[in-house]
Amino acid sequence: MERRKLAHTGLEVSRACMGTMTFGSQTDVDAGAAMVDLCFERDVDFFDTANVYNQGLSEEILGEVLADRRAEITLASKVRNPMGDPVEYTGLARDAIRRAIDDSLRRLGTDYLDIYYLHLPDYETPIEESLAALEELRVEGLIRYPATSNYSAWQMCEMFAICEREGWAKPWVAQPMYNLAARGIEQEYLAFTGRYGISNVVYNPLAGGLLTGKQPPGAPLPGTRFDGNRMYLDRFWHDEYFHAVAEAETIAREAQLTPVQLALGWLRAQEGADCIIVGASRIEHLEENLDAFDAPPLDDEVLAACDGVWARLRGPTPAYNR
Repeated sequence: MERRKLAHTGLEVSRACMGTMTFGSQTDVDAGAAMVDLCFERDVDFFDTANVYNQGLSEEILGEVLADRRAEITLASKVRNPMGDPVEYTGLARDAIRRAIDDSLRRLGTDYLDIYYLHLPDYETPIEESLAALEELRVEGLIRYPATSNYSAWQMCEMFAICEREGWAKPWVAQPMYNLAARGIEQEYLAFTGRYGISNVVYNPLAGGLLTGKQPPGAPLPGTRFDGNRMYLDRFWHDEYFHAVAEAETIAREAQLTPVQLALGWLRAQEGADCIIVGASRIEHLEENLDAFDAPPLDDEVLAACDGVWARLRGPTPAYNR
């Protein structure tokens, strides 16, 4: 397994990061334990969750199966989304962050997180308040490193300026969406993170499973990421994406690769993808994903063909910047 150093943190982690969004829905405790065991067998020591994943069940299951292994791993969680039914707290105000960290630590059975992401922007709360709350958590030892997820380049630039002014720890780790059919971060975001040395832990490498080629057009298969999930349907369930998947399958077949090997091999070739979050609902899928990290690099011809898929999907609209 490849290793990566996360910028300005002192953390060295496996390039594959185990994502646990399915824990508590498709994945129960026993299945989660088997997946974690496989991760350790394959030298994966980076685990990602969020308080909102199945309303805390993901954190509970991950905490249970990692109980005796906490010192061996890098553990990340997130805060922002509504918790409770009815909602007890939400957003990135100081009080919400304080309550969320206490709940996450309790569910995970640990007294600190290595990485704590702001899951997505909260436009109702001044970012200074959110950053100040993260700094409090860091000083108290509840988190080691603040981080961001789903923020734009200008927002991250503003956050860095505030942290520089106040003498707070900067969020050197970020989590954007990135795959061979969703490359919007290449327009300016990756130039920004590359220029300032921010590490990217990218998610949706298989577009929610669409790039595996196992999801036919029409109605989503039962039990998949798209089954009744409005967010993922809105994100990827479009004719244009199915055309892109068909093109990618052709490229993979001609290169004697599986669609998963192509999609993850393409990401492994991208300098801006420091770490790649891989999740699964079944252990055989996780094994297939991890196998792709041991495959030889894709050759230039295959990478160029993947660029063609994105060019057609993106269309002729010019970028606003040069």
